[in-house]
Amino acid sequence: MDGILKQETTDVVDTAILLTSSGVFAAGSMDSGQTMPSPLTRVGGMTLFQRAVFTLQRGGISQIWVLAGKEEPALRELLREDSRLQAAVRWLPVREFPPNDPQTWETLADEVSGACMVVGCYTVFSPSLVHQLRLEGAQGKAVVVVGHSDEGYYWGNPSVMVRPEGLEGRNASSVVFRDPPLAPMMETAPQVKSHDGSRLPIVGDLMVLPGRLLGISGVLHASGTNPLRLALEQAAVEGTVMAISGGTHWFRDVRGPKGPKLAEQTLVSSLQALKGGLDGFVDRYVNRKCSGLFTRLFLKLRWTPNTITMVSMVIGLVAAGFFIPGSWEFALIGALLFQLSVIIDCCDGEVARLTFSESKFGQELDIWGDNVVHIAIFAGIACGAYLQGPWEQTNLPLVLGASAVLANVASLLLVNVARQLCSRPRVLRRLTDRERTKIDFMLVNVANRDFSVIVLICAALGFLHWFLALAAIGSWFFVMSMAWLLRRNLTSRA
Repeated sequence: MDGILKQETTDVVDTAILLTSSGVFAAGSMDSGQTMPSPLTRVGGMTLFQRAVFTLQRGGISQIWVLAGKEEPALRELLREDSRLQAAVRWLPVREFPPNDPQTWETLADEVSGACMVVGCYTVFSPSLVHQLRLEGAQGKAVVVVGHSDEGYYWGNPSVMVRPEGLEGRNASSVVFRDPPLAPMMETAPQVKSHDGSRLPIVGDLMVLPGRLLGISGVLHASGTNPLRLALEQAAVEGTVMAISGGTHWFRDVRGPKGPKLAEQTLVSSLQALKGGLDGFVDRYVNRKCSGLFTRLFLKLRWTPNTITMVSMVIGLVAAGFFIPGSWEFALIGALLFQLSVIIDCCDGEVARLTFSESKFGQELDIWGDNVVHIAIFAGIACGAYLQGPWEQTNLPLVLGASAVLANVASLLLVNVARQLCSRPRVLRRLTDRERTKIDFMLVNVANRDFSVIVLICAALGFLHWFLALAAIGSWFFVMSMAWLLRRNLTSRA
């Protein structure tokens, strides 16, 4: 085993060691007496421990070894019978494996195949960052993540820095440690600068270490020094430290008085990159800007994504009811409620992604819920136009409403066919590049909720009957266009 560990690592990193009661570079009880969050602290609808576990899993880690303290029973309960958990979790009590003891890391090094990731529960990070660390760590080097205290708050460990030349994939010539090993966590971070006056990048609480370095502290015999610090120093001496920036793949340290609040803000702001695949212009630049407020509320209430979907659907159906009387006042209220329903409808996907709760059932429920609301809206507007307005007591509003409803059903069936095509590369290859581009364009720009704003404008101006006519006619143009693009696949199915 020792001979294998001394070889250059070329295997993909699939093991992570998660520290729940101390930071990665903490020494002994250095964390005590400071503003340190518990692994049970909730950030973005999940505890820090859960978020770390599921982020590691989403990033490709298949084995997670948890060094847990007295909070171990509570942490075990969090993962018990959780269907989201796919990674293998191994529990290591800190009373038997203290993180500040070199023998702990020597023992773990004997069991690591290749390299492993070491993560603390004081950091919120993205799955893409885990993926990037795994790729870089497969080259047999120590890999650290760095950021800056740009906003006056800690991004990582203020006691551990690297030289600027370590960024962007180049080797770091040195690692800079400031004693004591971990400075007190204040509300504002000190300016750590190099000899030329520039700020040094601060190392975050997650890194990758080759197995040969994991137990190096037992060889170096530095009493009282954090073993992982010694391992990183040795890698710097060998010139095998690689630093990657946390800018593209974000991370946020949660220590300090406002750490959890700032971390949650970072999570919610990252939702702009989590927009749905069928988002249109209004969804992207209006609805999802407003949905962040509701998403924070739903996270605090601990509502599930499916619950949010049902709430959105109920509000949409209530909105449809307000269109039935046909009066301007009720129609405007209905349009405002419909817009609220659309905004809340954005939240189910955001909460699902933030809490790693995506599911096939939830996706289908969202799609069918949207279409039920749309059908009800068309029917409500048709009834209102029949009861009041220039077309009242004529069959025209009812005919237009029936046409819009039937077109919506046909559109739903064709959009589902297109979605299946996009998920099956073998079938997708039957289409030409031009046909694929057109299908993507129609899915993104037509099969979305942007028309809610048109409903609101028409309701405010008293032109809902013209919207109904436009929807009844325009929807069939979409149906025919989509059917034409999918004709070969539809023919082959028949």
